[in-house]
Amino acid sequence: MKEFLIFTDGDVDLPAPYDAEVGMLPQYYYFDENMVYGDEQILSRDEFFRQLSDRRAYTAGVNPDLVTRRFEETIQAGKDILCIAVSSGLSGSYNTICMVADHLKEQYPESNIVVIDSLSASLGSGFLCVDAVEMKKQGKTLSETAEEIRKRIELIDIFFVVDDFKYLVQGGRVSPAVGKIGDILDIKVILTMKEGRIEPYRKNRGISTALRNIQRLAGAGETARLGAIYVGNQEMFDKCKSLVNADSEAALNLIVSSHVGPNATGIAIEWADRRPF
Repeated sequence: MKEFLIFTDGDVDLPAPYDAEVGMLPQYYYFDENMVYGDEQILSRDEFFRQLSDRRAYTAGVNPDLVTRRFEETIQAGKDILCIAVSSGLSGSYNTICMVADHLKEQYPESNIVVIDSLSASLGSGFLCVDAVEMKKQGKTLSETAEEIRKRIELIDIFFVVDDFKYLVQGGRVSPAVGKIGDILDIKVILTMKEGRIEPYRKNRGISTALRNIQRLAGAGETARLGAIYVGNQEMFDKCKSLVNADSEAALNLIVSSHVGPNATGIAIEWADRRPF
């Protein structure tokens, strides 16, 4: 059986220790076009959020040349590739990776490269990577693993709340009409991923009510994995984490953080067998 390596991209977060077992294809962020971060140059989280407080962050997807190099190195080492990418509804990275994979499959027809659209992001996509790592350890083939991962996409949910919609609106991740909801009477909206895009799930009066409703969502059914997501507000994250029985946690990558801002937190769920709602 031919060995395969698992890759993902910079919009995806992995809980420890799995972050060391999955190849990361970086995405990029910048405040000034003359200085791009995400690969060789990175900002500390504190410095990133300091700059984000008064400057807009811009993002860019994976670099096709870098993806080509990473994949080609893997192929030349005699290994196949499984890449679980952020939702194509949020980033162009999935399409870029597919383009590279198609090119390399023509160049190396004996190699197998499978790219999967996770229809999720952050820890939601990360849970699918964790599943893939575990299946590989169990001796499943690339084809068997990819088939099961595609089935499990339907079991992934993300629920999160932001304190300020301006970041999502200015990045085009939600419409201005949705963003205006949060400006009315301290309404806080729980957001989710639906068919690979960010959608409002439930309106709440105040952040505490929103977090309690996230707690109810976490307890709505049997979970295979439940994780808490930290962004930039430690107090907000600690409150969310105290309300859910999370078995893992992850700091939201700075690419997605660019779009949600520092005052956000939430959970990722992989349901055990089916979504309860």
